[in-house]
Amino acid sequence: MERLGEVLRNGAYTWKQNPILCAPFVLDTFVQFFFFTLVLVGLVAVIGTDPFMTIVSGISEIMQVSQTPGEPSLEAVEAMAEVTPLVVQFIGVFIVTLIIMVVGSALISAFFEAGAVGMAKNATMTGTTRMNNLFWYGRRNTVSLFLANIVIVLIFLAGIVFLVPGILLLDTSDGSGVAVAVVAIGSILWIGYAIILSIGLAPVTYALVIDNKGPIEGIERGWKFFSSHKLDVFLMWIMVIAIAILISVVGQIFFMHPVTAVIWQFVISLINICILQPIITVWWTRLYLDRETLAAGTPAQY
Repeated sequence: MERLGEVLRNGAYTWKQNPILCAPFVLDTFVQFFFFTLVLVGLVAVIGTDPFMTIVSGISEIMQVSQTPGEPSLEAVEAMAEVTPLVVQFIGVFIVTLIIMVVGSALISAFFEAGAVGMAKNATMTGTTRMNNLFWYGRRNTVSLFLANIVIVLIFLAGIVFLVPGILLLDTSDGSGVAVAVVAIGSILWIGYAIILSIGLAPVTYALVIDNKGPIEGIERGWKFFSSHKLDVFLMWIMVIAIAILISVVGQIFFMHPVTAVIWQFVISLINICILQPIITVWWTRLYLDRETLAAGTPAQY
């Protein structure tokens, strides 16, 4: 069994030898953009160009005003009065469009995420991978991963029960200190619950795709992997969070000027798509394969 440092080092070598591992993330970005563009074109075709532009310009005006302290301007009030009837008139169309966007985007992400893990599995076990691995694993696991993600979201939302006692107290006690304290404690518990779940369920995607499991069995297997290797999963999770925090801190330097902010957004997007996401996927995949040798075989040693 490899140590965590060896998993990171060997995983980085696997990524270096297989630059094609960035393909799922590059394709995901372009397909998502094309999908959203197509949906917006369909929306414009349904409600008409003039109402669409009126709504967009009105929302833009309202957002600009909301970022400016002081009383709302006359232009903002007029924009609100103009936008509201149109939104109400086409509310059904907007709801359907939103559902199509959310479901479609989630399915696209699930396909390329499954393909990325499949490619990382092949690269880890054999030293190389190909594009057909992306489409093979994507077709095989998209629906299961999509459904698993829905279940995971519902599990996270179940943490709202921690807020219920405080909310009930607020309704019956007119905002007393005790009720506020109970709400605060409930919020802290919900945050803790979410953190534990985010760590414990981090291996789910890899368990589901690598072992070709259904949504529920994939979640169970991912949680079981966490239960058996708590420290390794926690340290890997911490490393991924630390990378995100480091990028955020560095980004604050570039956000001091509008031009450098735009450049930074472009550069970090490329780094994220072409380097960070592929290498993190390989790390998690290698960790899972190495710790679950009986289920998935022994990863190649480099």
